[in-house]
Amino acid sequence: MKINVPGAFADAWSLFRRHTEALVAVAGLFIFLPTLALLLLVPAAPPWPDSAASDAQIQADAAIFANWIVDNARWFLVASLASLYGSLAICTFLLDSACVDLRAALQRAVRLLPRYVLTALLILLPASLGIFVFVLPGLYILGRTTLIAPALVREKSLTATSAIMRSIVLTRRNGMMLAGLTGLGLLAGQILPAPFQSFDIAMRAVGAANPVMVTIVDSLAALLASIVALATILMRIAIYRQLAANSGT
Repeated sequence: MKINVPGAFADAWSLFRRHTEALVAVAGLFIFLPTLALLLLVPAAPPWPDSAASDAQIQADAAIFANWIVDNARWFLVASLASLYGSLAICTFLLDSACVDLRAALQRAVRLLPRYVLTALLILLPASLGIFVFVLPGLYILGRTTLIAPALVREKSLTATSAIMRSIVLTRRNGMMLAGLTGLGLLAGQILPAPFQSFDIAMRAVGAANPVMVTIVDSLAALLASIVALATILMRIAIYRQLAANSGT
């Protein structure tokens, strides 16, 4: 079955309209706040090594970049776990009929989180290599595995590996479309906050940035990134509902 993209957008918007308060609360706590914390606490990434530079300069720049990742790894880890949990909690709240309220959904998401983290780790390396080398293969992998969280929530007997396979089965014949939607989401998540992040860097560069202004600017950047993230989660749920209904699940 080919995905009805306008229908998925309409379903995602309908879900948001019906559950605005709960969705904003979960996204605010587990997506917006961790994103804001990263912007406030983690210094801007050093520039990626310039391929036109000398070998010695490339090695030096690469070492600086690697040290930046190591120095801030704990913040990235905490933010990533919070985001994964938030995504899973939203899927549970909207897809698990056994969860009668948001509290029950949050509790079940805790139990599902280890499996979801494992699936994320299993696809991280191939997807990252695909994006780094040719871009499209990585986006294709991410697109075909985009329904892992909804599948884990709705089809309760799935293991981490079977959730990946279930997503691949459901998305058959929709790989390129989902790769495009995934790329669009990633691009929007980078482009929309970018002006505010650039403003943040410029303010900090002068050495006496007003902390209130920095917080406001970073909050706007985090807000836009969180809106994109929430929209992506809702689209995954809508697409899953569409494809799973067609498969008889």
